[in-house]
Amino acid sequence: MSNNRTSKKINQLLIDLSSDSESKITTAVLELASVGELEVIPELINILKENANPVRQKLISKLLSDIQISGATEVFVEILRKEDNQETLRLILPILWESRLDFSVYLADFVELSVSGDYLVALDCLTLMENMPGPFSESQLLESQLHLKEFIENKERCDERKAQIISEIALFVKDQNDGIDADLLLD
Repeated sequence: MSNNRTSKKINQLLIDLSSDSESKITTAVLELASVGELEVIPELINILKENANPVRQKLISKLLSDIQISGATEVFVEILRKEDNQETLRLILPILWESRLDFSVYLADFVELSVSGDYLVALDCLTLMENMPGPFSESQLLESQLHLKEFIENKERCDERKAQIISEIALFVKDQNDGIDADLLLD
C-alpha cells in the first residue's frame, strides 16, 4: 500500500518539476531528494533534457549530483550507454563528476565515450576519470587501451583540442596500468 502511495507521490513531484512556479519546482526537488528511489534518475534526466529553464536545470542537476544511493552509478552508466546525443551527454557528465559517486569500475565506458564524443564530452570524461579513486581492474584498463588504440588507428580528421584530451586520457590509462604487462598503446 505505501509503495503505491510512494509511487503516486513521486509521479506528482515529477509533474511539479514541469511547473512554471519556482517554489513548486524547488519543493519538488527537495522532496525528491528525500525519496531515494533509483527509478527517479532516468525521469529526472529526461526532464533535464526537455527543459531549457535554467533554474529548473540547475536544481535538477544539483539533485542528481547529490544522489548517493546504492545502485546509482549503474543507473547513470546505463543512461550514458544509451545516449548518443552530444548535447545531452554534455548535460549529464558534469553532474557525474560533481557527484561523489565512484565510477572506477566503468573506466572503459568513459574512455569509449571520450573517443566517440566531441571535444567537450572528452574533456568531461577526462575530468571524471581524474576524479576516480581506482583501483582499476586489468580488464577495464585493457578495454580502455583497446578503445584508445582503435581511435588512434581510425582517427579521421580530429579536432586538435580533442586529440590533446585523448592523449591525456591515454597517459592517464598508461599511468594506471603499472604492473599490467599488456600495454597496447606502446606498440
